[in-house]
Amino acid sequence: MSDDPRSPGPQPLAARPPDPLDGEPPASDPLTDRIAAGMLGALRLAGLAILSAVHFGLALPALLANLDGYRHAWVQLTAFGLLTLIIVVDALLGVAGRRRPRPWVAAGLVCSLVAAVVATSQLPGDHYLATPHWTFLEIGWFGVLLLFDAGLNATLLFLGIHVVVTLGQLTLAGIPSRQAAAGMAVSALAICAFQIAAAVMAKLLRGCATTAGATAREQERVRTEAAVSAQVHADQRSRYRDLGRSVLPLLTGLADGTLDPGDERVRRRCAFEAARLRRLFAERDHASDPLLHELRAGIGVAERHGVDVQLAVRGVSAPVPRHLRRALTEPVLAALATAERSARATVVRGGGQVRVSVVTDAPETDIPEPTERGVRVRTVHSEGRLLVEASYTLLAPSPAGDTRTRNVPNAQGTQTGEGTHSTHSTQSTPSTRGVQSSSSEVSPS
Repeated sequence: MSDDPRSPGPQPLAARPPDPLDGEPPASDPLTDRIAAGMLGALRLAGLAILSAVHFGLALPALLANLDGYRHAWVQLTAFGLLTLIIVVDALLGVAGRRRPRPWVAAGLVCSLVAAVVATSQLPGDHYLATPHWTFLEIGWFGVLLLFDAGLNATLLFLGIHVVVTLGQLTLAGIPSRQAAAGMAVSALAICAFQIAAAVMAKLLRGCATTAGATAREQERVRTEAAVSAQVHADQRSRYRDLGRSVLPLLTGLADGTLDPGDERVRRRCAFEAARLRRLFAERDHASDPLLHELRAGIGVAERHGVDVQLAVRGVSAPVPRHLRRALTEPVLAALATAERSARATVVRGGGQVRVSVVTDAPETDIPEPTERGVRVRTVHSEGRLLVEASYTLLAPSPAGDTRTRNVPNAQGTQTGEGTHSTHSTQSTPSTRGVQSSSSEVSPS
């Protein structure tokens, strides 16, 4: 498996932005919905402003100017009041930031059509689409406003129903002359053209929101891939530096003859570096318990050399950063590399601490000093056996439920940040006696 970030991997195909005039709406997407909500919110306010201007600036003056010419003036006023109520309720919904409930949209459309039919029924045939026919000026705008979220087809259907109903009422009221009919057609075309243009603009704006959402997702994907590539590259350079400090000098010495493969110390170095390499490869794996997975990789190297390794795990898995996992397993791998016949490794997690220890049958071992602040390494030599324990203190779980590591200063003489590498009697501390009991489990009787 190559770690080269330049190697091309499978790339997801970018979805084609849907045609703004397609009949079917695009698939729902949270980002697209947020962008569309912002754009259509402004368009909703604009539509409400247009309808209010038409209602109070054109329809109301036309109604009042011809109030004496209607058969029943109260019917016209009632219809106007009902349409005003619809505008007020929709404005209150917009101010509250709520979407229009479907029952409210259906009720508003039905009430506006009923008001138009009732008000138009009071007109003679020659007054249709003239100044006294004030409802035809604005009923279509109610459909445009209330059906913003339903799509272009629904708005066109409402406008068509309104025109057909008006044409039916005109036929019942009396067929006008050819010249009057031509004038009515021109007026209807001019009024409906503005309303259809507004509905098409709403549809195009929704398509622009979909395209903007797809573009934002693509930009986020590119930024994520760039960040991942940079992180992978940095990890590779860090690994190469580690190999340059340890593995490459060892291989160079074996190649040029300056190091003797028969030397016991050289063989131990080779076993230790092999365990580190296996742990390095294990870091690339996706495991539910990375610390245990990487420790097992090092144990596998010892087992290949004929060492019988027992592993005991206590406590549930806690998230530990990679650099701390390396610092915790490094001393244990060094001890396992020198084991001759048997070893017992233990991972204990609980009480806000993580401890990794091993008991081996090779006491003469050079254990590396801890390289991370807060990691404490303890060694105990007793009765021909060696105990190595690396521990780290974690913070208590946060309210979100995750466990965070604490930053412990690495000042000289501090109580927890100072790594110790010492030789003790097995009766020095209670924790030592607890680990010594583990040592007795694997010691020959």
